[in-house]
Amino acid sequence: MKRKLLLVSLFSTLVLAACGTPADSDRPESGSTEEVTIKFAWWGADNRHEAMQDLVQLFEEEHPHIKVETEYGAWDGWQEKTLTQLSGKTEADVMQVNYNWLFSFGKGKNIFMDLNEVSDYLTLDNWGSSYLEAMQVDGEQAAVPHGLMTGRVPLMNQALYQENGLDLPTTYDDLLAAGQTIAKDNTATGEDNQYAYLTVGEFALDLFIAQMLYDYTGKIMQTDGTVNYSVEEVREVLKRYKALEDAGALPTFEQTSPIDTESNPQWVEGKAGSVYEWANTLAKWTDSYKGGQAQEELVVGDFLQVDAATKPKVYVKPTFGYAISRNSKHPEAAATFIEFLFTNEEAVKIAGDTLGISSNAVCYDYQVANNLVEGAVAQGYEKLDEYETTVLDPYFEDENVRGERYTVYEAFRTGKFTAEEAAAQFVEKQQAALDKHYQE
Repeated sequence: MKRKLLLVSLFSTLVLAACGTPADSDRPESGSTEEVTIKFAWWGADNRHEAMQDLVQLFEEEHPHIKVETEYGAWDGWQEKTLTQLSGKTEADVMQVNYNWLFSFGKGKNIFMDLNEVSDYLTLDNWGSSYLEAMQVDGEQAAVPHGLMTGRVPLMNQALYQENGLDLPTTYDDLLAAGQTIAKDNTATGEDNQYAYLTVGEFALDLFIAQMLYDYTGKIMQTDGTVNYSVEEVREVLKRYKALEDAGALPTFEQTSPIDTESNPQWVEGKAGSVYEWANTLAKWTDSYKGGQAQEELVVGDFLQVDAATKPKVYVKPTFGYAISRNSKHPEAAATFIEFLFTNEEAVKIAGDTLGISSNAVCYDYQVANNLVEGAVAQGYEKLDEYETTVLDPYFEDENVRGERYTVYEAFRTGKFTAEEAAAQFVEKQQAALDKHYQE
């Protein structure tokens, strides 16, 4: 069932940007009408790729002196590719960037163009100050965000729960009990296995365990380059996580599908009771579930709680943004293109729900006017709005830091490490990575 987003509560942080500049403002386009070529690079799923290519075509029709070359692919490996290009100065003019890149790529120094330099072509006032500040590095505007603060939310397959006579879980104990029922006929690696919950891919697993740590300890992962957990605290949470796997609530390492996208067969075929995914990307998960023909079976559920009385605080972060390369030969044209993404109504319609709900005031107004602020994506943001939130430290997602956690999880899930050994490595190795890479 599609539901309209509650505009007042969700958009309250953008009130100051409500007088944003629309597409038909009297502003320069790209400095001149000389024919130029820029490159635009992004990652995403197929629905985003198709929309973005159509959007580029529309831009070229309206700005015939600017040709846009495109480069796109899946998320897996995209960061490494971007780093290689930046090192060789072969990066795109306009880049979709992840929040943490702005800080970790330059170790605290902005490596992208300061967008204040092209503010004649890109209306920065269309964003609320808190959203701009989230993407400022060393006093410079390294990027502009596309969307609202996003977080991982549980997209629930309520049909599977109903088939098993269960209510949707609201506590970790509920989830454990649901796993025991839903997975009662599972085998060690059976293709027909069913699970109460899925964390598809390493990122989802990492955020799920991180949220468990936050829930059970009341402390965030790290502060000012220091891991906040003791070995004992991590050990107890890892044991609780493993109990969920043992109960069939989540797949074990051996049962986990190698497909870590929305094409994951356990999800697509309706054999999983939930996926734990970013609110702004839920549309691709509803589209892939049973071929998009059973979206009425899906609903955004509550965040799991330690007990019925303790409502958790949940992690959020700025969604991806757009940056301009310092090496761009045509920064005005690049800025004109970014402005077009947000302030051309037809472009916003083409993008649809593939990018999530925008934090740009003009773009958001167009999304509302064209009924794009609805469905699972809207439900996801509504759910986040019900909870107190904490913004992820940028170094939480740094590959060097996060990679140490991945190594621990795999060793623990495969039985190479005990909970005690895994907890010790979790704290020690992650802290060593922060000591090496963290910058004030």
